Amino acid sequence: MEGLIEYVGLRETINHAADALQKSQNGGDIPDKKQFARTISAVTSTTITLGESGWFKIATVFMPQATSTAVIKLYGGSGYNVGSFEQAAISELVLRAGNGSPVGITATLWMRSPSSANEVAWVNTSGDTYDIYINIGQYAYWLIAQYDYTGNANVILYSAPEYSETKPANATNGQTYTLYNSMMKPTAGDVEALSVNGGRLNGALGIGTDNVLGGSSIVFGDNDTGFKQNGDGILDVFANNQHTVRVAPGEMQVLGA
Repeated sequence: MEGLIEYVGLRETINHAADALQKSQNGGDIPDKKQFARTISAVTSTTITLGESGWFKIATVFMPQATSTAVIKLYGGSGYNVGSFEQAAISELVLRAGNGSPVGITATLWMRSPSSANEVAWVNTSGDTYDIYINIGQYAYWLIAQYDYTGNANVILYSAPEYSETKPANATNGQTYTLYNSMMKPTAGDVEALSVNGGRLNGALGIGTDNVLGGSSIVFGDNDTGFKQNGDGILDVFANNQHTVRVAPGEMQVLGA
């Protein structure tokens, strides 16, 4: 049989077949599944469970300077109650290495729901290696975690992350940004606006123009024509920066008349 194989030139074909992946394994016989996923530009995914409310070491990353990038996205949030739509949350972490001066990384958390992860921090364990921590509420069970990283970096994501009630003392804080949406609407204060229900405006106001009267004043169309509060119970009227009327308790003075 060996002679026949050699005679008909099947040796190389048989060797290739022995090294081939088996369709019935559904990728289970791929030696380096992570590298294979990267080769075909697929996102690596796993399942994680975060039970308590507090801090979790979700990953360890290797991120060389000048530079490298890693991303971690979580689907699902704290809690699992029918009708609590905010619990079907999305949390996105973006990690970016520095330029070597100074050495380090930057971590941002992009938050879309009250049930998302709400804080991020990291600990530099050695060289370009960092432990990544997130803070999240209770009952964050069976979340989907997707991650990716540049070719010079690496991410180890933990399916059962180490828990701490408080943030590690030597951790560096990242920055959390809220992605406002129909669920998480900004307050008037968040966007420095006045609420339709009323509010407080600090400083002068100009309608259709700048305001040069300053203080607690409102001008209309002309930057020096309007009203100005000039003391307790005193309201002055200005026209082209000329003081024309003063309204005070019990009296009104027309100036220059």
